[in-house]
Amino acid sequence: MRKFAATVMRTVAAHPGRRRAGRAIVIALGVVAVVAATIIWCAHPVCVPLSDADVAEAAKWGALETRTDRQLHGRIWQRRGGRWYQCKSWISRQLFF
Repeated sequence: MRKFAATVMRTVAAHPGRRRAGRAIVIALGVVAVVAATIIWCAHPVCVPLSDADVAEAAKWGALETRTDRQLHGRIWQRRGGRWYQCKSWISRQLFF
């Protein structure tokens, strides 16, 4: 381990530009990670239970069972435990309704 550390220190001392390049790579990877995390957060699904009135209103345009509307996470209209939910991405809920 000491040999490896000594070799690394000699290499860094002999080539100071490598330290800057390494720092730039770490910064670039950090920026990529923040952007990816932001996209994942904005795309995560948020499901809201529908009231009986909402279900009746939505049925005017077609039965919820037959709708094929989808987003990245799956179907928008989902039935769970006998209750209907509208599932949309977080960003969609924030920007539209």
